[in-house]
Amino acid sequence: MFNELAAQCCLAWGMPQERIAHGWSGSVRQFLDTPESLVERALHQHISGLFGHGASLSQADAWKEEIGLINLAFRNLAISRQECLEWSLVFEYELPLEGGRRPDVIILGPGRLIIMEFKQDHDVSRAGVDQVSAYARDLSEYHSETHDLDVIPVLVPTKSKNLNVQTENVFAISPELISATLDGMPDGELIDLDRWMNGDYAPLPTLIAAAKMIFNNERLPAIKRAESLGVGRAVEALERISLNARENSYRSMAFVSGVPGAGKTLVGLQFVHQESSEKVNAVFLSGNGPLVDVLSGALKSTVFVKDLHSFIKTHGLTTKIPKQHIIVFDEAQRAWDATHMDNKNRVPFSEPDLLVAIGERIEDWATLVGLIGQGQEINTGEESGIVGWAEALNGSKSGVEWRVFTPPRFTNLFDSHIVFEVPELDLTKSLRSKKAEDLHEWVDNLLEGKIPKAALNAMKMSKDDFNVFVSRDLELAKEYLHSRYEGADTARYGILASAKDKSLPEFGILNGFMDTKKIKYRDWYNNPKGEISSCANLESPMTEFGCQGLELDMAVVAWGDDFLWDGSKWEMRKMRTQFPQKDPHTLRKNSYRVLLTRSRDGLVIFVPPIEKFDFTEIILLASGAKPLTKTVPLPAVSGL
Repeated sequence: MFNELAAQCCLAWGMPQERIAHGWSGSVRQFLDTPESLVERALHQHISGLFGHGASLSQADAWKEEIGLINLAFRNLAISRQECLEWSLVFEYELPLEGGRRPDVIILGPGRLIIMEFKQDHDVSRAGVDQVSAYARDLSEYHSETHDLDVIPVLVPTKSKNLNVQTENVFAISPELISATLDGMPDGELIDLDRWMNGDYAPLPTLIAAAKMIFNNERLPAIKRAESLGVGRAVEALERISLNARENSYRSMAFVSGVPGAGKTLVGLQFVHQESSEKVNAVFLSGNGPLVDVLSGALKSTVFVKDLHSFIKTHGLTTKIPKQHIIVFDEAQRAWDATHMDNKNRVPFSEPDLLVAIGERIEDWATLVGLIGQGQEINTGEESGIVGWAEALNGSKSGVEWRVFTPPRFTNLFDSHIVFEVPELDLTKSLRSKKAEDLHEWVDNLLEGKIPKAALNAMKMSKDDFNVFVSRDLELAKEYLHSRYEGADTARYGILASAKDKSLPEFGILNGFMDTKKIKYRDWYNNPKGEISSCANLESPMTEFGCQGLELDMAVVAWGDDFLWDGSKWEMRKMRTQFPQKDPHTLRKNSYRVLLTRSRDGLVIFVPPIEKFDFTEIILLASGAKPLTKTVPLPAVSGL
């Protein structure tokens, strides 16, 4: 561990030091023996190293206040409990791969880890409760030395008096009660500071962060949930399929299926990169233009990730043979059917027809991999889903034999080729929402009108610290997100809205085609708060066509008038379309499925304060969503 006394001397003497991933750490005895000004300087040094700029005046004032309060609390506690001097403190611990998220103070006590978050408030804020609760959740889940500890989240509104309550799983106390609260901790074995600081912290990275790690040849974190839910096994299965096709000179078609957020795109990217690194040409194709733009911008490369429709035009509508033997296409269920291809390009073949034909022309062998999402078809021409691929393979007239590798539930679709069931290719649990494994089930039950089941899903999600809020006040929703991610400069949160709504522009949510066309996707997703076009500025919305396949830490989903609850069922507004739609109601429903499943930490749904939206608010609340309030209701007094 970094020697804190040496660090203090470096700061005092102006000597350079290596940047460390926290502001200050040491025993309580060391903390009380260190001038408060040196601890403050250590925190300033840390923030400068993390973000490349100094702390704001408000941040500096907050640090000064909390350092003073912790100092006073432990001086008082040491009078009656001398052993507390051997406890440890960590200020501004930087959660790795978490975009600069930093709990204010971590106290390593006897067998317990206390996370304290200080807010210069009179009341217990909703954002403060959720913020410290998320810190406790993530350290328990992802920090190797915290797995077996009691983790206690504590919120300290510094302007409050005589406050000592528990709300949800968070304890809220006034500053003058810190010492008495800590005095109530039971005796136990002390947590070793060095060992704890050297523990592994392995969160699930965002898709963009994971893609950067893959393409920089960095090892992805050994995430227990990701490993147990089969992401690695799916990649290994594809590698075996590809190797056998190459060694035995045949053509294989594999399908990877999964719920939203299960890691399908991550599987495809990792597979393409690993195969390419072995001198086998491979390419990752997506018909999702925003995803291609965001990934290309993040990776600063267009070698591995390419646009599906352009690839088909180049190789499917000509005799040009691609150099790649491995072709992975993301969101394969969204490939255009023959009717839409005829309307758009005057070509009487579906995109699956053309990709199968491309694979048959590749010399010697080929492996095509389709990543199949569930309920993600949102555009005209996408309604056929995986059936379109089965029809393309079954209807091929070339005489080329394909070997099909598929999750068991798709086996009966392919009757003209050799079919192998591969259970590892079915990803059934969402990774995107951390502990919110039931998010996709909640969304599905909500959109199918199964309200009692949705309410049960919401109850379980809430216990796992994933809350769904409803607000009729857009400014309150924005304020909540800004407060929730205060200090996390690289956190990604933003407004999502249906492209077909007509009511939201009245509230400054400009979701029309000409407005959203101006948004540069790579800037919206990649730029931190304060930089041009960043999603975290909460200025410009992203529609279902711009957010599919991508994710945010948290979203404000602005509900539109194109899909409203009429008192007994979901009803879509009639609308004109350029091309005929086979099932417009399903496309609308799927649009909201996409919008509602982009968040990792929680979800806020903004319902416009217009009378025609009232039934929609009622059904969201009946489905387990909570009203968003600035402060939380306070229960009876309760100590640690």
